[in-house]
Amino acid sequence: MSKHDLRFYAKGTAFKDGVYDLRSMELLVSNYRSITDRLIAVQLGRRQLTPSIKNQIDYQVQIKPGSIEFLIDFIFTHKEILGALALGDAYQLAEVITKLYKAAIDLRKEVAEALKKGFPITITINNNVNIGDGNLIANNGNGNISIGDAKVLWAAQATKYPTDKLISGIDGKTIEYVELGSKTEEMRLTTDERIVLGQNKEELTATIRVYGRLDMVAFSSHKGTIISNQEKFPVTWDEQIRSKMSRVVDVEGVEFLVRPIIDQNRLHSDAISYHVLDCNIPQKNIDL
Repeated sequence: MSKHDLRFYAKGTAFKDGVYDLRSMELLVSNYRSITDRLIAVQLGRRQLTPSIKNQIDYQVQIKPGSIEFLIDFIFTHKEILGALALGDAYQLAEVITKLYKAAIDLRKEVAEALKKGFPITITINNNVNIGDGNLIANNGNGNISIGDAKVLWAAQATKYPTDKLISGIDGKTIEYVELGSKTEEMRLTTDERIVLGQNKEELTATIRVYGRLDMVAFSSHKGTIISNQEKFPVTWDEQIRSKMSRVVDVEGVEFLVRPIIDQNRLHSDAISYHVLDCNIPQKNIDL
């Protein structure tokens, strides 16, 4: 490992005797690349890598014979990127993002455990927390979690989608576990990490107004989609406004009074869907 920046290893029947299951291999490679890209973006203080930055970073991969062990070296076409990362070399970058990713997974597991117990979640950035050791502190297990660097939260949010796909593929047999490591840091993902999967939905009591168009409606189940500012949001409603909702299907500029629904496992308060309380067409001044 001393000659390479990162090590990515997976054990399971999908990789027996040097013959690889294509779906399992694609799951590992595509999501690990996505996770690494996003961790570098977080280290740069960005939500994602721009095309110009991606063109400055590449991964040189060697596959160790007889296993699914990838030995990865960072290739920088412009050394200035290391200055932007405030790091001296690729070894340091590998160490930092491995440690950051481990902290992000630990944070998600702490949140999932607290939500499972029914506690509300409060995440506090506390500079007195030691990132190198014990980077997470759960306050008496009651949902109050302190982290020593905001990047831990950003990394947990940014890597959620590819991490969930990767963890979903770890079944304890076909893929028994996955290891990620640098020269000095290492972590392992097993079926124990599946606790972070799924949703923990909460309908907020606050109401907001959303303007858009109702689409893809299933009236029998009171479900549909609101398209607003080129974004799509799943919506539900109660039987008492079913008639109103039926009259605004495919109508632009409808005003919907909604309660946001959030997923606490995503570690942010952005709505993933809405529950509609009322609707009208303001520009036509029509009482539905």
